[in-house]
Amino acid sequence: MKITVLDKASLGEDTPFAPLAALGELITYDATSKEEAIKHIADSDVIVINKVKITDEVLSRVPRLKLICVFATGYDNVDLDAARRYGVGVCNVPAYSTSSVTLFTLSTVLALVSHLTEYREFVKSGSYTAAGLPNRLTPVFHEVDGMKWGIVGYGNIGMAVGEVARAMGAELLVCKRAPTEGVRCVDIDTLCREADIITLHCPLNSETRGLINRERLSLMKPTAVLVNEARGAVLDENAVAEAVLNKQIAAFGCDVYSTEPFGEPHPYTKIMHLNNVILTPHAAWAAYEARVRCVNTIKENITSYVNGGKLNRID
Repeated sequence: MKITVLDKASLGEDTPFAPLAALGELITYDATSKEEAIKHIADSDVIVINKVKITDEVLSRVPRLKLICVFATGYDNVDLDAARRYGVGVCNVPAYSTSSVTLFTLSTVLALVSHLTEYREFVKSGSYTAAGLPNRLTPVFHEVDGMKWGIVGYGNIGMAVGEVARAMGAELLVCKRAPTEGVRCVDIDTLCREADIITLHCPLNSETRGLINRERLSLMKPTAVLVNEARGAVLDENAVAEAVLNKQIAAFGCDVYSTEPFGEPHPYTKIMHLNNVILTPHAAWAAYEARVRCVNTIKENITSYVNGGKLNRID
């Protein structure tokens, strides 16, 4: 069995792939462009991908391929309808990054709420020493205790973030498809209107694309903190940049983008230098422990397929 990893460089130099090598011949490519995809996959039985797009065109020209293993929970880069037509299985890895993304979400929210980077810069620049005062209390910050924390998407990550938010004294508002006992479930407009902190953890699909648009940004409090840990296109990125610049919201954090990496034309280039903006390089999922967990689950997915099972199949 030939297993090919198509974009190894995006998975970290220290990610241990020995578990996959134990299953057969392992070939890795640091990256695979759209033009290289068919060539890299041509004689593979199994492929492992992170962000490489697997389209109908690719699948139609790789008859040997039997299984696609996504090194992620989200799988919007795979044409599932085409995979079904060509009889190619598709597996993802659910829940492997829950602790990692929760860590990043909380780190980003708390840094923005506490103005931590600004206070750090005040000391680092020498201004604290020069001021001659024992403390500095501006910009003003507030406790999370008593705030309303809105969570969009209440799967494993959303629930984990909610547990920590509650532990800090926040009141939860949850937007999800089906109501859940024990939390206040509201529609997206109510959440945008009432929440002091809004964190996004939903998948990208036809219902969530552009979910946070100009209208919903206009509903938010001018003191609201918005953090996206879902997919870039869940936000109208132009509208978010405008909302930050126009002070419609107080702060913005994001780890995911519609184009990764984003270039000069991207609207976030207008705001990434601001003190009330924290942009990170799609790293939230990737604590070392999460990557090890992901590889081990992919090994289990492949082993299950070989044995006739359908572990974590999404096709």
